[in-house]
Amino acid sequence: MSQGRYTGQKAILARMGKLVSSGWQVSGDEASNQARRSLIFHNLTANVTANLIGGNFFTGLMILLRADDAFVGLMTMLIFGANLLQLLSPVLLERFSRRKPLLIGIRVLIHLVNILFIGLIPLMPLAQQTRLVFLGFSVFVVNALGAIAGPGFTVWHIAHIPPGVRVQYYSLVTMLNGIFIALFNLLGSGVVDLFKASGQELWGLSVLRVLALLLAAVDILMLLRIPELPRRQPAQRIRLRSLLTQTWGQKVYLRSILVVVLWSLVVNMPGSFYTVYLLRELQVSYSYIMLVASLNVVVLMLFTFLWRRVYLKYNWLRPLGLAILLLAPHYAILAFVSPGRLFLYPIGVIWSFLCMCGINLAFTSVAFINLPEDNQTLHVAFYSTANFLAALTAATLGRSFVTGLRHLRFQLLGVPFGEKQTLMLLVGLLMVGVGVVILRVARLNQKQGLEH
Repeated sequence: MSQGRYTGQKAILARMGKLVSSGWQVSGDEASNQARRSLIFHNLTANVTANLIGGNFFTGLMILLRADDAFVGLMTMLIFGANLLQLLSPVLLERFSRRKPLLIGIRVLIHLVNILFIGLIPLMPLAQQTRLVFLGFSVFVVNALGAIAGPGFTVWHIAHIPPGVRVQYYSLVTMLNGIFIALFNLLGSGVVDLFKASGQELWGLSVLRVLALLLAAVDILMLLRIPELPRRQPAQRIRLRSLLTQTWGQKVYLRSILVVVLWSLVVNMPGSFYTVYLLRELQVSYSYIMLVASLNVVVLMLFTFLWRRVYLKYNWLRPLGLAILLLAPHYAILAFVSPGRLFLYPIGVIWSFLCMCGINLAFTSVAFINLPEDNQTLHVAFYSTANFLAALTAATLGRSFVTGLRHLRFQLLGVPFGEKQTLMLLVGLLMVGVGVVILRVARLNQKQGLEH
C-alpha cells in the first residue's frame, strides 16, 4: 500500500479535511472565499437556532400548552400558508437597489418574535385557548416575514456560489449542518429531560431559547459580513400579474418546480404527528429521540463524500430520484413502531439518514437547475411558493386524515395500528411514485441536453 494513502479512521479524517478545505474555494479570489466562509457560519447558526426552538422541541411546547392533534395540524398549515407570500416578494424587493439592510432588518425581527416572544407566551397570565391563539399568530408572522425575505436572501447568497463550486460547497454545508444540529439537539434534549424529571419541562425549553438568542446574534453578524453584489436589473418593473404568469412560460424550469412540488406534497403529510405519537402516545423521552438523531453525524461523515462523488458524476436529478425511492421503506418501518417494537425506530431513522444525506444535498440546487437568466428573484419566488403551496396541501391532507380517522384502530401483522401509523404507510407508498417521476424528468432533461 502506498505510504500516501490512509485506511480506516485516518482515511475518514483525511477525506473530511479535504472536504472542509478544498473544492468550494476559488484560487486567487479571496473576497469570494471569505463571503462563502461567512455563508457557512450563517448556515450553521441559522439551522442550529431553528432546531433549538423548532422541531421536536416546538412540538413539546405545543403539548405543554395542551394543543390537540387538530391544532398541531393547523400550525403546520399556518406555516406553509404564510410561506405562500413568497410570491409577493419580488414586488417588494425589486423596488430596492440595495436589499441587504432590509433583509437583515427583517431577519432581526424574525429572531425577536420567533425566539423571544414565543418563548414568553407560556408565561403570560392568559387562558389556554388565548395562549394557543397567540402562538398561532406569532408563528404565522414569523413565517410571513421569512417568506417575503426568502427569495431575496437566496439571490443575494447564490451570487457568491458559482456553479463550479456548488456541489463541493453544498456538500460541506450539508455535512456540517447535520453534525452541528445533531450535537446541539442532543445537548438540548439532555437539558430538557433534566428539567422534565423535576416537573420543569417548560424551563428546560426556555434555556434552549436563551442559547438560540445568542446564536441568533452570531447569525446577524455573519450576514453583515456578506457583501451584496450588483444584480442584473429586470427590463420592466415586476407587476403582480407577471408573478402569476411569467414563470409558466419557462417550460424547462417548470420541470424543476415539478420536482420540488411532488417531493413537498408527499414528505410534508406526516407533519408533527409522528413526533406527537412518540412523545405523547409512546412516552418516548427527548433524549432517546435526539440520541437516535445524533447518529446522523456518523452517517454524514461517512456518506457525504459518497453522495458528493455521485452528484459530480451523474448530476442532480437521477441520483435524487433513486434516493427518494430508497427512502420509501423508512416510512413503513416507522409505521410498525409500537410499545413492544421500539427497536424499529432507530433502524427506520438511520435508513432515512442514509437517503436524506443525498436528498438534502440535491435540493440545495434544484431551484437553480435551468433557472432563467432574467428576473431570477421572480422565478425563485415562484419556485418557493409552489413548494409551500404543495406543503400546505400536504399538511391539509395530513390533518384531515389524522383528525378524520382519529378513532381508527386495527391490527396489522400483530401490531396495533392507529391513524398516525396508517398515514406513514400511505406516505411510503406515495414516495415511490415521486421517485419514479423525478427519474423520468432527469431522463427527459438529459435527452434534450439540459441541466439535469
